[in-house]
Amino acid sequence: MSPSGPPRKDALSQAAAVAPVIAGIRERAQVALAAGRGAKLLFYLAGSIFDLDQAAEEARAANALLFVHIDLLAGIGKDAEGVRFLAEHIGVAGVLSTRSYLLKAAAEAGLLTVQRVFALDSEALQTAEKVIRATAPTAVEILPGLILPHIIHRLPFDELPPVIAGGLVETPAQVEALLGSGAIAVSTSRPELWSWRPPSSV
Repeated sequence: MSPSGPPRKDALSQAAAVAPVIAGIRERAQVALAAGRGAKLLFYLAGSIFDLDQAAEEARAANALLFVHIDLLAGIGKDAEGVRFLAEHIGVAGVLSTRSYLLKAAAEAGLLTVQRVFALDSEALQTAEKVIRATAPTAVEILPGLILPHIIHRLPFDELPPVIAGGLVETPAQVEALLGSGAIAVSTSRPELWSWRPPSSV
């Protein structure tokens, strides 16, 4: 199915405001599960290009935004043409990557972009900040997410794109703490968290 057009630039932030837990999925069957639990942001973290067309169609039917981790997707070129194929023929909403050149190609193709950053040490954070400024992604995903409250003082939040916390998140309390630390959303592969909403909105 052909895409219905590029997503709005603020679509990620708007979806996160409604449903701040991002479903980290690793197989197509989980798309329907995540949509059924009200997830509006889906990170497709593994799998093959052969499953992606149907996954994207199911996500659109549920008014959810599907982001593909292009670094880990089998069967697609890790280049501008591969990104263009995802945009024009598959109709994903966006791309996740650690590679700046892929994110720039995705932005040029009209896709939303999420730069994945591994907060391993101070040097990694400094390098990541420079890359983020150069790439200007739609959002930044910091991994592991649980470290966010401990490094928040090292990050110029006012100057960065919206921040997503991802990895090692297993409980509602952790989700709430990360959102309280400045993240607009939390990504997790735990299906029991995909329906989580802030207490004030329940």
